[in-house]
Amino acid sequence: MSLQSAEWFSRNGVECSRVSACNAGFPKHLHDEYVISANLTGVEEIWLAGKTAYVKSGQVTLYNPGTIQASRFDSQSVDFISVHMPQSVMKLLADEDNIRSDSHAPVLREGIIENRRLFNALYRFAASAREGEGANEEQELMLLCGELLETPAFLQSNDEQRLNVVIEYLKENLSVKPQLDRLAQMAGLSKYHLVRFFTRHTGMPPLQYHMQLRLHHARDLLRRNVHPLDAAIMLGFYDQSHFINAFRKVMGTTPHHYASQVCSGHHKFPVS
Repeated sequence: MSLQSAEWFSRNGVECSRVSACNAGFPKHLHDEYVISANLTGVEEIWLAGKTAYVKSGQVTLYNPGTIQASRFDSQSVDFISVHMPQSVMKLLADEDNIRSDSHAPVLREGIIENRRLFNALYRFAASAREGEGANEEQELMLLCGELLETPAFLQSNDEQRLNVVIEYLKENLSVKPQLDRLAQMAGLSKYHLVRFFTRHTGMPPLQYHMQLRLHHARDLLRRNVHPLDAAIMLGFYDQSHFINAFRKVMGTTPHHYASQVCSGHHKFPVS
């Protein structure tokens, strides 16, 4: 019998875990919070509402507070990430989204869910929580809850103008890490609605959008023979490894290698 929690961590009351299991299981039990899991590998057998079903890789399971459920894992190893979401967090965001106004937390669609956006949002939140990336973690939590609440982010006629104000601010402040509170205040929106509307409008959340702007400017500086260390400092990357990792993730190479190739003239071609 093998059931191992490789990691278990808590951020602001939201607990996350990554579990590897085989020839093991959880007997019938319940939780007082929402439990949302992303199956990374293998097949999990679950029992819910008197029925047995099988969760495959790439699928999500969701259980409301108080739901009795059980699961079993055979000899094939199963890896999954779980997020334990307090009712108070979901209730707060549901109220903010005007989903309901009573004193109860919302009842979500539970069981096995085939939803790639939800799977990705769950994975990104767990990753940001694991790294302890405060602002990113808060942003990913809002995106995850938006997917759980299944409410589309419809832009009103003046919302695009509000978001453009935020975009211009991000473009003009490349060396300062933006705070969601400040951006939301500028847009006249709650943080929850800012993150969801901004993502719908641009295709990515505001903090990732700002990072893209910073890295584009970093490329421009490197092309103009600015030393990678100086470029990092100019753009507010006081941790050199953070700059290198962020640049490599987008460009596929390090700032030093990129600068050496561009400045040496190798691989250049004429532009008419």
